[in-house]
Amino acid sequence: MAADLPIERSSGSVPTLDRRMSLVLLGLMALLGGLAGVIRLLMGLGSTTNLSDSYAWGIWIGFDFTLIAFAGAGFTMAGLVHVLWRHKYHEAVRPAILAGLLGYVAVLLLLVLDLGRPDRFYNFILFWNPHSPLFEISWCVLLYTTVLVLEVSPFVLERLGRERLLKLSSKIMPVVAVLGVTLSSLHQSTLGTLYLNMPHRLHALWYTPLLPLLFFVSSIMAGLSLATLAYIGATSIARRETKQSIVRGLTTIVASVAVLYLVLKVGDLLVRGELGLLFSAGRYSAMWWLEVGLGVIVPILLTFVPSLRERRGAPVLAAMLVLGGVMLNRFNATMFGQMLPPGTTYSPHLLEWVSTIGILAAAVLAWCIAVRVLVIFDSKLDSHH
Repeated sequence: MAADLPIERSSGSVPTLDRRMSLVLLGLMALLGGLAGVIRLLMGLGSTTNLSDSYAWGIWIGFDFTLIAFAGAGFTMAGLVHVLWRHKYHEAVRPAILAGLLGYVAVLLLLVLDLGRPDRFYNFILFWNPHSPLFEISWCVLLYTTVLVLEVSPFVLERLGRERLLKLSSKIMPVVAVLGVTLSSLHQSTLGTLYLNMPHRLHALWYTPLLPLLFFVSSIMAGLSLATLAYIGATSIARRETKQSIVRGLTTIVASVAVLYLVLKVGDLLVRGELGLLFSAGRYSAMWWLEVGLGVIVPILLTFVPSLRERRGAPVLAAMLVLGGVMLNRFNATMFGQMLPPGTTYSPHLLEWVSTIGILAAAVLAWCIAVRVLVIFDSKLDSHH
């Protein structure tokens, strides 16, 4: 029996050691990313990026548009639980809102790096241009980030034991949640509106008057998918039981929205008479099938085909594929689906990659630490749940 003890100890310590090493690795990437970001701000865009007048949108914008969709975890779960009253999912709300807040913080950091004059990031507040989609997006992102801070505040107040403030927050939180759903819905769709200004640059497989609707629907898919993974991750960190009814329920909703999204995508091509481009547009056709095939069709099959649905890990795989598909959709619209002037090329600079990876790592690290430190489960005073 004595010989068995070291084996038991080592088997129990390996997961803990792996988690610590993961946190250390995330911390190192965040530090390197922060250093790269400082270098970019000090040296300017010209010497730290490979962007140009012909190719002004690089990976920073691609990841920005992706993260905004992923951070829809906050508004989708708030809408599902607080607006639609699906209280069976209340355990998954807080991990999703926390992920949403950190996602938007990452978006704002990437935007600062992408601005030619980051010292004037506040200009949209002082100089109004209500006819610009970017004006609406800027205000909605700012206000919705503020809403997310308010929605996360009870997690901190419960940890600090501030019961009076908790009671006050519980009274106003339903209104805050509805406001957040409204603001997020507005700018998620308006991101698609930006592309309506480039009918001759964005390939016909992606350019459509339905872009605002498609961006909004896909953000719901992405948000609920990230909410599913955030719930699973949070229960693992907190050493709580992961309720399969919540996981499978959320992935079923995601797959149902994916069916609607697929109908809209294919139906739009059919109505516009562009369905033939699915097989005749070369690399554009390949990118469309990769995006829709892996990111929409396969998750639908994994969820609704009984023999696939019962396989272990199917919900997690489906959620990850949806996130991958939405990410590819945003990069297709921003980069790969763009028809550029002859001779125009773009390969991201090393500092672009390092700063981007660092910001993403910092967001994941902050989420993992916050799940450990803040009150994510067993809320006693959060009556709006």
